[in-house]
Amino acid sequence: MRSILCALLFAFTFTSTQIASAQTAKASTRKPAPAASAPAKATTPTNAAQPCPCAPRPQHVQPYTAKQQTTRVQTLADGTKITNVEEIYLARDAAGRTRRETVRTQNGDTLHFFEIFDYVTQTRYSWNVGRNYQQIVNVYHQRPNPQPTAPQPAQPQRYYPYHSDSLPPQTIDGLYVEGTRYTRTTPAGYAGNDHDIVTTTESWYVPSLSLQMRIIMDDPRTGKSTTETTDVKQTDPDPALFLPPVGYQLKDANP
Repeated sequence: MRSILCALLFAFTFTSTQIASAQTAKASTRKPAPAASAPAKATTPTNAAQPCPCAPRPQHVQPYTAKQQTTRVQTLADGTKITNVEEIYLARDAAGRTRRETVRTQNGDTLHFFEIFDYVTQTRYSWNVGRNYQQIVNVYHQRPNPQPTAPQPAQPQRYYPYHSDSLPPQTIDGLYVEGTRYTRTTPAGYAGNDHDIVTTTESWYVPSLSLQMRIIMDDPRTGKSTTETTDVKQTDPDPALFLPPVGYQLKDANP
């Protein structure tokens, strides 16, 4: 009887060992589940401007190039007229970067003033080209929000009555524009004037491009100024227009 029990116990132990060995071998041959791979990170060229963390998300806008001409005419009391003409070349790409080149004539010299604003990095570049200007590009970064300070007492404000009137929409150079006329009155006595001074500004705006097509400002103290926008092309500008010029020194204007 004892021999029978020993035989049964030996058979049970042997069978259990075989089952455990088979499960271990099966587990060792099973391929491990692939680990979840991390999403690939976008690589940025080392020489590319880094986006500003506080900048709004860039959105696609309609690119364009255009030319503006501003003519200022001032008439003196003796009838003498002083006329100044200023030309401006504008460009904007699909990412919202803008470029502005202003050309002026001063003392017989032609001066160029450039300004680029990078919407993604919230950085502004400006430089001048002329006989007496150095080859320096001023770089302005967006400043952090200042710390709150104690409120300052409000300064008395002078009241200059003004009102606006919507003008009938029209088409300028094939573009739909909306117009507004602003009238501002400086009451007698506010600036040493014995009569009211009335200034008017007429503005014509292209909603689809966020572009001013025509601005007419009439102020009896400074004269009449007229800005006309022409040669509007709704195509992508050359990307090189939105880069600082080669050979110029970059200088942080507000490090």
